[in-house]
Amino acid sequence: MLHSVADWIVSVVQSTPPWAVYLIVCGVVFGEAAALLGLVLPGETVLLAGAVAAAIGSTNIAWLIVAASVAAVLGDWTGYLIGRRSGDRITHSRFGGWIGEERWARAETLIRDGGVVTVVSARWIGYVRTVTPFVAGMSHMPTKQYLIANVVGGVLWVVVVCVVGYALGQTLGASLLLYFAVGAALVVVMYFGIRRLWRRRSAVHVGPPAE
Repeated sequence: MLHSVADWIVSVVQSTPPWAVYLIVCGVVFGEAAALLGLVLPGETVLLAGAVAAAIGSTNIAWLIVAASVAAVLGDWTGYLIGRRSGDRITHSRFGGWIGEERWARAETLIRDGGVVTVVSARWIGYVRTVTPFVAGMSHMPTKQYLIANVVGGVLWVVVVCVVGYALGQTLGASLLLYFAVGAALVVVMYFGIRRLWRRRSAVHVGPPAE
């Protein structure tokens, strides 16, 4: 059955126009930081899937790298500008509450201590990649300094992920896409499940107000 599903995935990918792959990948990569989408769906998962699609379909891997690099840089730049303008108000917003005060504080410490190195390396660290642009903006990290680190980190991240995904796609083909799809679905389900459980436990610990 797995083989038939893989064959179906191949037919779907091969019939999908390249512009659709570019649009989906770039939309998620951009929104990962600009709209905190990375808290729900990690950008590298979609980027890897796009590279695999390029390996078995008609999407051009070179253009995918260029488009995704631009999306990654612009997405983080947008997050930086939002953080710079809104200040720490974003940490008290609904989205900020999803991340938690401890994570915001940890990211702020990393930015303060590491600067450019943190911005570049944050691309490879889960939620840190999502919140770093906002924290850099809130901390008023010098614009030129952040922009250079953002471009270097974003392009390097996209190139490495795409090259790895393309190579794996040529070797494993559609089976890898199937694993990505299942993995992404599990991540989303687990995220909302754990969050709901955490809210219930918090409500129990708080309890009713004393009379």
